[in-house]
Amino acid sequence: MKNGKRHLILAGLVLALGTAVYLNWQFAPTESFIAPTRTDVSRSDLGRAEFVSAELDATAPARQNSVLTESRLNRQTARDKVLDELEKQLKDTTADSAARSQALEARTQHVKTIQLENTAETLIKAKGFSDCLVLINGDKVSVLIPESDGLNAEKVSVITEIITSQTGANLADIIVTPVK
Repeated sequence: MKNGKRHLILAGLVLALGTAVYLNWQFAPTESFIAPTRTDVSRSDLGRAEFVSAELDATAPARQNSVLTESRLNRQTARDKVLDELEKQLKDTTADSAARSQALEARTQHVKTIQLENTAETLIKAKGFSDCLVLINGDKVSVLIPESDGLNAEKVSVITEIITSQTGANLADIIVTPVK
């Protein structure tokens, strides 16, 4: 008797599942949910890449961005060279402990400067500037801002406030330069 009930319940479930599948198939939209594929692809098209630019307008902002991008690249190249040299000094087994500790201190200071620059750039962009580049060289701090952001006394004040709070630099040591 117990087996008969199980078979009856199982048959009812199979029938309900079959009915659900049929109704879904019957009332589902006729459009395919899968995007149509191109069938006219020739062998010469396979593996071909297309350049896609995210930039909408290639006028003055592009020129400003290229100056900032080029400066960022130069800064990163100089950073990499200094860090590589410091790493070589740290790995040098023939160097005395004073030279190694000096290299470790210089590397730590260099990394701290990188972090300060990145933090300052992020905070300046968070205040509504389209882009910026912060360069810290000892006590001097230079900030490059696109001219299209319309620098005025209020905006320069915001920038210098961020720089002084993050780096502890004096106002006389901060230079804000618009990039043309």
